[in-house]
Amino acid sequence: MLPHTVHSSERVGQGSIPEYLKRALRFNLMDFEFALSQMVQLCFAPQSVFRASKHRKLTKNHWSRDDPAFVVLQILFLMCATLAYLFAFSAPLGQIIKFIVWEVLVHYLLFGMSIATLTWYLSNKYLLTRGLSHSTKQEVEWLHAFDIHCNAFFPLFLMLYVVQYMLLPILLTSSFLPRVLSNALYAVSFSYYFYITFVGFLELPILGKQEYFLYPVGLIVVCFVLSIIFPFNATIWTLSTYFPVRAL
Repeated sequence: MLPHTVHSSERVGQGSIPEYLKRALRFNLMDFEFALSQMVQLCFAPQSVFRASKHRKLTKNHWSRDDPAFVVLQILFLMCATLAYLFAFSAPLGQIIKFIVWEVLVHYLLFGMSIATLTWYLSNKYLLTRGLSHSTKQEVEWLHAFDIHCNAFFPLFLMLYVVQYMLLPILLTSSFLPRVLSNALYAVSFSYYFYITFVGFLELPILGKQEYFLYPVGLIVVCFVLSIIFPFNATIWTLSTYFPVRAL
């Protein structure tokens, strides 16, 4: 058997958040091409992305990514999308930095870490399966829970930042069909978010009853139906929290 050379990325295991953060500052160690390919796969075949976590568990003894390239690219894309909205709504120059900081640090990182912490806690508290009595106890890594959130966030980003931006002249009108289209866009985006979250935790053999992560989809469907009955435009409501938006 050939000797196996242990690279720096393979020494990153469970609980290796400090090492992960260090690598986020070393762009020469990141595989951006692979991260981009995973982003494409998340839109069409998310299962293939999460199967890679099984390979990492077998070869490196951890589920989570040790390459922060995926997160770095998401932050760059989010900054570009935020700038596009700021220019579209003629935001004052002094608010540009404020909006970017809010979207990246609060909306993406803080909210993302909060969701990851919640799913990590619930998974380890209620969804862990009982293994053999002599087997080593395994738990879901927090960093992998954050990975799952980031994976689920990317298609949502494409639909609610990119597609919505291109459809703004239509979605900002107050007539019936644009309102249904706007609400359907949000319903599909968040439903797919929870679906990818479900797929991500489904790939972990140490968990059971992962279908619980799909339960919020039922609530989303109910809200979508109510939005058709009662006049509500998700695009106008969301953007009005940032900009002085009025229905056309």
